[in-house]
Amino acid sequence: MAENNRSRVVNVIKGVLLKSVPGSLFSTALLLSYAYASQLIYTIGDVRQLGPLFLGVVVGAVLYSLVGFLLKPTYGLLLTATVVSSVLLTAAYLVMVRYSFVLDGTIILVVTLMLTSIYLPVGIFLDLGRPAHLTGGRAILGVSQSLLSILFILLFSIYYEETGQLNFYFGPLIFLLLSLISFFVILAVNQSKMPARVSG
Repeated sequence: MAENNRSRVVNVIKGVLLKSVPGSLFSTALLLSYAYASQLIYTIGDVRQLGPLFLGVVVGAVLYSLVGFLLKPTYGLLLTATVVSSVLLTAAYLVMVRYSFVLDGTIILVVTLMLTSIYLPVGIFLDLGRPAHLTGGRAILGVSQSLLSILFILLFSIYYEETGQLNFYFGPLIFLLLSLISFFVILAVNQSKMPARVSG
């Protein structure tokens, strides 16, 4: 029993390092990129908007990450999740256009909840090919991905404010670079686990 519990903990830790960490980096890069491209960042001009903004990020990130990791991953589900996320992202932009990019707290909350749908396909993609295991373990991976991403967004927001709200594009670029590095590390780890081919 103790050995099984130890093995389970080790597997969860490996899952966090090889799934949640790169997933959080990639999700953060995508979310910041969309916030920049859609001009969402320029709609924030009142400190009272920050509460609904971060509430939407927290709720959306946790919800979509959990769903992404808890569902049984298939390529069909990945395609469906990508389409759903694309529709929600488009709808979020249309809402901002509808209100001429002048958004109150409620609208910002709704828009942010739609934007965080990015986490859904990312979680499913990272879970592809992984053997089924306890639901608790999968839930931990989803929560870890969302919490790490929230932390990254919070840290970057502080940096953005401290630097006079300049060079926002630096955020998406650095997180994209870090996510690519993490994906290459995962690929290298997986390759090292493959049995060597016997020649002849």
